[in-house]
Amino acid sequence: MAANDVLFSLKGVIGALSTDIETNDDDTRRRHAEGDIAWLRDGYSQLRLFTYRKNISGSAFAAGDLVSRSREVETNQTGTATTSSTGTWSGADEHIGSVFIVHDDAGGAGGAPEGEATLVRSNTATVVTFEPNLPLSVALAANDDVTLISPKCIDAADGDFNFVVCGISMSAIPDDDWGWIHFQGLHPRAQHKSTDAVTAGNPVVADAAAVGAHGSDVANLWVGYQVATHGGDALQIKSPVVLSLLPVFI
Repeated sequence: MAANDVLFSLKGVIGALSTDIETNDDDTRRRHAEGDIAWLRDGYSQLRLFTYRKNISGSAFAAGDLVSRSREVETNQTGTATTSSTGTWSGADEHIGSVFIVHDDAGGAGGAPEGEATLVRSNTATVVTFEPNLPLSVALAANDDVTLISPKCIDAADGDFNFVVCGISMSAIPDDDWGWIHFQGLHPRAQHKSTDAVTAGNPVVADAAAVGAHGSDVANLWVGYQVATHGGDALQIKSPVVLSLLPVFI
């Protein structure tokens, strides 16, 4: 391992986390519960928080990549009961546990179930079934629009709001494998957009699998803060960033 890829100066571990969080698990040997949160104290930061998530991006993450929760927006949904929705979804079982939000009712004038939220119990590629004790007030009607945000599945970040961003991958997590994502505290090797210079103390935002300069972006896009000035040099790709996602953690 190259010196600049060493991420820890270990002083102690508390919680679900093992001392080696740079390894990955597949579904057959998953060692932690989905969405687990753990705290680590090391030489780079007295407080670092991590969460255990599954990569469904279609390709491997690299260590240092910025990742986001799976957020799927679908139009023209329908339903026949208050406990399910019929439409087209990204993949079977990928939305289990997701927050399911009806963000637009096709009937207009804010009619029910617009603005309502529930949790997904199971899903196929065409049907999402809700937790039976959390039904919608009325069934979805043709052409209703919905948003789903996953508590376990992650994809590459790309211009996302801070409440959607999950954090920085701690290892090269293969597609469909599980790994630890750093979301609060100082990360010493955060991937940066290669052309962006960032001044120490300035906010950073989500770019394509990387952090970038905030420019004129408003605070709901900020994911953290630059620790030392980072030049816009393709050879200077990684540098320390304090992630500040705990206040918007889902």
